[in-house]
Amino acid sequence: MARGHGRILTSIWEDTDFLALNEEEQRLYLFLISQPNLNHAGLLDLTLRRWSRKARGLTVAELEKRIGTLEDARFVVVDDDTEELLIRSFVRNDGVWRMPKVMGAMVSGALEISSKRLQQALLNEMDRIPLGELSDEPSKLRTGGEGPSIRRQVIEHIEALRRAFGNLTPDPTRRGSVTPSGTPSGTPSDTPAEGGPKASTRGRAPASRAHSPAPAPTPAPDPSPVQEVGGGPGDQSEAELTIEVSRPAGLAPIDVDGFSVTDTMRRWVAATFPGFDIEHATAQFVSHYRSTGARRKSWPDAWQKWIRDDAKRAADRQQRYASNVVQLPSGQTLTGTDATVAGWAALAASLDDEESA
Repeated sequence: MARGHGRILTSIWEDTDFLALNEEEQRLYLFLISQPNLNHAGLLDLTLRRWSRKARGLTVAELEKRIGTLEDARFVVVDDDTEELLIRSFVRNDGVWRMPKVMGAMVSGALEISSKRLQQALLNEMDRIPLGELSDEPSKLRTGGEGPSIRRQVIEHIEALRRAFGNLTPDPTRRGSVTPSGTPSGTPSDTPAEGGPKASTRGRAPASRAHSPAPAPTPAPDPSPVQEVGGGPGDQSEAELTIEVSRPAGLAPIDVDGFSVTDTMRRWVAATFPGFDIEHATAQFVSHYRSTGARRKSWPDAWQKWIRDDAKRAADRQQRYASNVVQLPSGQTLTGTDATVAGWAALAASLDDEESA
């Protein structure tokens, strides 16, 4: 399910690094935060051509330049080779770390990351989660017993993520000695300490290279609404700026929403319908919705239903084929229309025999 809003702390307007950006670069950061397919890990596919269509006169080259600036300022981490972008401080600033269930969804989203560079950046962010602010009291189970505390559950999710990523090199892309997220003292949108905002001492990451357009992304699952995230101790009064994600009015082709088949979707088909021709079915699916211009809230769900229906029709056809087979005395096999005709001929012959008897 696509996100319906993006969460921005109003304290971002006191962040010295954010204020050092120009208006266009600030807008781009807010644009990235409000993307409907941004998952709980802060991951986005780098779809520059699609993004360039979101503002009149915006070009891919200009987007590359602005993203490079955001990467230099360490608001984002980018991998050109895998065409992925990570909003570095998203897990902390969106409050994902406060809720164990959402942290579980974060781990699932993080496993979609192909880039070792982005994996390392996310692991570094896990080190910066203030686990001490989470409750260490045993949780109450519906059965009446006690379960692990919120802190323990979150720690277990982080440990699971580390096991999944394995041993990463400090700088897997070999772009310099500085790692993507080397424990800076400030982050975009961090809540300022009491006594007013302080200047950020965040270091700089290596400059970005040119980005090439990526395939359109698949909306990530959103099992728990992020808007329910509450503030932590000391920031209960912190105001929030909610950016509503608008969608184009009227009909639009499937390409505008950005649909693509992921490896996970392919594995699902292979496990559920062995031998199914996924390429042909997907081509038919895309062609159909391109021609109709229809919109869907979730293209992956629509695609999954299409695959199920297509597989059922194929199974029904195979069953009808098997039931329309007639074996002649000569050993010849008749199928389809020939079998139907032969069946009627056999019935007529049996009636003739009954009348002559």
